[in-house]
Amino acid sequence: MPSISTTSPPDVASRDSDEWNCKSRDNEKSRDNEKSRDNEKSRDSKELDSKSRDNKQEQADYYYSWVHSHIIKYQTPALGLFPRRRSSYVTDNVYCAVVIWALSKVFARLNDGSGRQIELELTAVKTMRAILCCFSKQLHKLEKFKKQQDPEFCLHVKFDPETGEEIPQQFHNIQIRSVSLYLFYLCQMIRSGLVLIYTLEECHIIQNLVYYIERAYRIKDFGMWGQGRKDRPDEPELSASSIGITIAALRACDGLNLFGSGCSHETTLFVDPDAVFRNVSILHSLLPRESKSKDVDAALIMTKGFPAFVVEDPSLCSLIEENVEGELRGCHGYKRFIGDRGGRSDLSFLSQDPESQIDSQTLSESNLSNAQEDLEWPFIILFQTMTCVFQGRTEDVERYRSVLDPLLFNTDGYPTIPLYHSSRTGTNNTRTTAFQAFLILSELLEKQLIHPHDIDYRREKVQSTSGGSPIIQIALLSESTAFQALLSTYGITSQTPNQIESVYVWPSKKLVDLLYYHGSDEKLGLTGRPKRPLGSLCTSRVWKIDGKSVVCIPLYQDKQDFYISKDETFIAKAIKSHLKFLRTHWRESSRPTFCLFLTSVLFKKNGKPLFKLLNTLKSGKFKDIPIKMGRLQELITAASKKEVLNAAPNMDFHEHRILASPVLCRRTLSIKSLTDSKTELSSSRSTNENERKEVDKEYGEIVAECEALSEEDLLSFATTDPATCCNVIALIELSRRRGKDYRVDGDTITELMEHHYKTQDGDWLALRCCASFLRKTVDSLAPSVSAVIASGRSLSFGVHGQPEILVEGPMHPRLLRGILHDQVGEQSLLHSSLQQECLIYIAELLIDHPELFKGILIIRLGSLIEVLQSAQRLEQRPLEKLPPHLLSKKIRNLLSADQKSKEGQWKEHRLITGILGRVPDDFPSRVWLILQHQNIRFFCGEGSLVSSDILSTKVSEPYFAMKIERFLNCFPTDTRHFVIELFHVLSATLQRNPEVNLVEEFPVLEFIEKSEVRLEQSFEEVSKKFIGCLIKYEFVRLANIENCIVS
Repeated sequence: MPSISTTSPPDVASRDSDEWNCKSRDNEKSRDNEKSRDNEKSRDSKELDSKSRDNKQEQADYYYSWVHSHIIKYQTPALGLFPRRRSSYVTDNVYCAVVIWALSKVFARLNDGSGRQIELELTAVKTMRAILCCFSKQLHKLEKFKKQQDPEFCLHVKFDPETGEEIPQQFHNIQIRSVSLYLFYLCQMIRSGLVLIYTLEECHIIQNLVYYIERAYRIKDFGMWGQGRKDRPDEPELSASSIGITIAALRACDGLNLFGSGCSHETTLFVDPDAVFRNVSILHSLLPRESKSKDVDAALIMTKGFPAFVVEDPSLCSLIEENVEGELRGCHGYKRFIGDRGGRSDLSFLSQDPESQIDSQTLSESNLSNAQEDLEWPFIILFQTMTCVFQGRTEDVERYRSVLDPLLFNTDGYPTIPLYHSSRTGTNNTRTTAFQAFLILSELLEKQLIHPHDIDYRREKVQSTSGGSPIIQIALLSESTAFQALLSTYGITSQTPNQIESVYVWPSKKLVDLLYYHGSDEKLGLTGRPKRPLGSLCTSRVWKIDGKSVVCIPLYQDKQDFYISKDETFIAKAIKSHLKFLRTHWRESSRPTFCLFLTSVLFKKNGKPLFKLLNTLKSGKFKDIPIKMGRLQELITAASKKEVLNAAPNMDFHEHRILASPVLCRRTLSIKSLTDSKTELSSSRSTNENERKEVDKEYGEIVAECEALSEEDLLSFATTDPATCCNVIALIELSRRRGKDYRVDGDTITELMEHHYKTQDGDWLALRCCASFLRKTVDSLAPSVSAVIASGRSLSFGVHGQPEILVEGPMHPRLLRGILHDQVGEQSLLHSSLQQECLIYIAELLIDHPELFKGILIIRLGSLIEVLQSAQRLEQRPLEKLPPHLLSKKIRNLLSADQKSKEGQWKEHRLITGILGRVPDDFPSRVWLILQHQNIRFFCGEGSLVSSDILSTKVSEPYFAMKIERFLNCFPTDTRHFVIELFHVLSATLQRNPEVNLVEEFPVLEFIEKSEVRLEQSFEEVSKKFIGCLIKYEFVRLANIENCIVS
């Protein structure tokens, strides 16, 4: 058998070996070539980097010369402001400082050794400190304005460029936006490492400026363009652009140490997160509009984009963009707003250089106001461009740049942006310092000489802290060890204040008192934060004060002067709302943490709602909200901490402990088992049912009886024991005759009422009357008003059928107290407390169930109470005797029932919608169609709707809807809905028969009376009667109107 060789033939083996050697040599050559190529690439890269660096150095030098030639050249040597002829404005000075600071970042990136970086930084610092110097001359105004928001005390933003003294302005001075913009960039510069604040006094000024702008959501100003309402330029209004930059400023300020990290907490800025939330809420209620009177406005570009970036909803940003692009964009820039003729605008953001002969007054007086076309402003393109750079939209940057470049002209060898363009007079090539700053800043960003984060440190912070639903931590505290033991038998673990010695639990009011000193400076005449309540976001933090940990109870458990905290069902509902609010609006990365203080008072009557809720929370989930319950000492580790405060002078921490507060420890209660409590409650209910049949009278009846009593009988009636609502009303009548200081059995009437208010438990009419008499006001009332305004509605106080007090914007608590107790209380004492309750419940419903208020433009509290009282009379149980949680339920049921089917219930529907003021969604457009059809005037008494009303407004504008609402208010409530139906019939008729014309003077109330319509008739029957009346009494000019069919 031949052997089989396992080796290759010599020639094959040799060939394979040669091939391997060749491959090996080839691989070596390949590696050598790769090394060579890498070395070449490295050399090329170094050469490229060197060329790139040289190129960037050339660009930096170019922009340095440009900034010096067009901006720094005009800075006043003494103070450091940039003048516009003989004046200097805050906003244009800020933007000049920003572009100088941005250019210094270019030289910092290049590690330039020429000293230009330092020079530019100090130039920017000089301007920002000059503005601070100007503000420091107005501290007396600052102190007054932060408490009252009175336009008389607002800060001036126009100064003498040489001395910094304020200059009286011909145009409007209420410009929160200017102060906010200054604070925004001051914080950005400090975060970048610049030293702008030198002394503790300056820190206090900046902190007070934060307090100054915190309530922008309730301050009507003149916006970016210095103009008020479109139809009344002298009247300020809430502006989305002003609120937007304020939000950006507050977020930039929050937690910033003005001296740098590691310094005293006294130099750390405090920002109320609940104030930020309210600003955001009002902003979103205005968007996509600029204000109620201005539909589309270019100022919104700076709100959704650079520099504010505060609109986080992409769909809302797109809608604003579409509106601006569709209605304001032109061939030479953007109109600022529709109807922009240049007149009456202060143009406070402009800073003409001293060589320029044009200023805002010249522009206002020029014949531009007579131009037929709106002015177009090229500088707005720059803000669109910078927004695109920040968002990485390269194609859009190039698109905007291609539009802008042909508009630029040359001045001293550098590009210059025109002031504006008019199709009648052409382009105005006046050079403005502020516009040049915008142009240079835009180019620095476009050419990537600076990165967006070089001038906006806040955006990194905001993006990193926004996330999903936070884990909400809750600690339960019991008032005593006995009550703690009782709760444990039902599986609820709690602690007593003595078991958390390392942590102090305060009522939120004590923290409010402490914050009053934060930022205060006796030498400057400044106090700290105004004494106003802290909201849910503030009270869900752990506060570090002088190294000690302090936790606050929520505001709804700390309603020290209002009776609704005695309603355990209300407390359970408030806790649920609190959790939903934190889930939606918490922005910090750490966990919100708060304490619930459980007292036997809350469980004395019916602890079932609270027990049910606490057991749900114990499971670790409330609906879709993650919950963690535990010992307070353990929860603090992951809790959100705010370490910005120092203790107030001579403050005793133990004095403020929760058990020392008279708010929650009203009296000592014997603790019974829940079984005994339920038995007692059941027995008392049966007794009360029997008593109710005899004495359950309405408030008005009891008042009438007391008024008829002699003084001797009143005294006997008032001192009956135990005290009831009848005794309280008798005391009120006695005080009306004798005064509040009149003594009964040794105590003044006021002292007796205070005693009844604190000890009364369950007689809700007595509590409401006591609260009204003692002028009690719930702490969270002003935020509730803001919630209503944020929904785009107005609010009306007053008893139904009597003069109403209309509120169309957020209000100061002091003014609200005056309305409730002086005006409403004068109409009906009981209503001053009832309307507070209704307002709180309505604000909650607007957040949770906004659909219930569809078609209601003005929420009339007095009318709402009137409808509820009428319904309760049928149930023979007065509204004022219901517990708070049942009253809130009645309100929701009423609003829900009103939206259900009207078949067979036309009378009830017309009466309820008439009192509530609800109108169909398409009602404004129907009225518009009629007014547009012909020249006509609808009238009722002194109220009217005329065709000229639509000339200066749009059908979608809130002011047009308000004009209609005011007209409807001229009619009795049982007629109001007939007016709505009449306009429905008329609009349908005119749509089907455009040849029909109505009489030019249309008496609406007279027409309805002649038509003889009845409340119980269906809409079809009413429509036929309206058509018949139009023909019979010749309200139309067409004979064959009877052929019209109304659907």
